[in-house]
Amino acid sequence: MDDTQELIAIQQELEQISDRLRKIFPQTHPQFDDVFEDVGAAGYYLREAGYRLESVLQTVQRDSGVRASEETEIE
Repeated sequence: MDDTQELIAIQQELEQISDRLRKIFPQTHPQFDDVFEDVGAAGYYLREAGYRLESVLQTVQRDSGVRASEETEIE
């Protein structure tokens, strides 16, 4: 598995964790008010990590494209 695939897999795992949190603590959960702030913060940081991974993916893909074109030019 290359770097891009690994990063995509991590990004998908973060989305799954976020989905699981929302399923565990829906607004109807009896402890929703008690955990709302913490679950909200966790969700925020999971989304933020996903955005950062997207940026890393773009950089890795761009750099891979540059390397591939450089190798083609050398040949």
